[in-house]
Amino acid sequence: MHRYYQKNLKKWHKTLNSYMNYISYELESLTGQSYDTLIQEIWTNYQDEMLERFPYIGGDAASGTKNLIGAYMFVSMGEVLKKYGVTTAQSGHLMILIYERQFKKIPSFLRSIMGKIFTNPRFLTKIFLKKDRKNALNAAQNPGSFETQTQIPPEKGYDFSYHTLVCPLADFAKKYGYEEYMPYLCNLDYVMFGILGAPLYREHTCFDNDYCDFKLNFLPNRWTMIHRCSRKGMVINSQLPHFN
Repeated sequence: MHRYYQKNLKKWHKTLNSYMNYISYELESLTGQSYDTLIQEIWTNYQDEMLERFPYIGGDAASGTKNLIGAYMFVSMGEVLKKYGVTTAQSGHLMILIYERQFKKIPSFLRSIMGKIFTNPRFLTKIFLKKDRKNALNAAQNPGSFETQTQIPPEKGYDFSYHTLVCPLADFAKKYGYEEYMPYLCNLDYVMFGILGAPLYREHTCFDNDYCDFKLNFLPNRWTMIHRCSRKGMVINSQLPHFN
């Protein structure tokens, strides 16, 4: 285990517990096990199978570290739940519930401010160009970390678009056999953007192509988001926002 992950074990355990708390009822109902038993099993899996093998991609200085850390907490959850007959699709639904319930706890005025930011193409472009530069500098020091490229001008028919060129989540899945979870992890982008009122469109992912695209269109009432994952032959249509 890289020393960065080692020294932050308590923080990761707290984060994992906070995620799973959002779905404690569902976890117990689906498995017939106590929450305490499940959280210990998930944490053990996360330490042994994820943290022990994670690449170092920049630590706290790289925003993508949180993506890698958080996403694979969900994968560990799915791996443990398999023992109790829970399907990957059911685990994918639990991931969505965690995201929805987490965002629901954000005060409405803050969600409103975040929504205004994520529906302002000019402001988004400024933010993501800065992110591109920061990611490029980090990738030069930590190969395999996130690399992004904001599209100037945006792709035809969209108000804003950017590409993820390197995705540690997809690379880790390919290397260690977690491919089945990628469509569900990618789908969480729709949940986040949708709750903020920013309809997301995607035709490519790093798992299936050379890049993952994020395209936003702010035309009124266009809430249907189509997620194509060619590897699985899936088309997921989501109507958001939706809270449980």
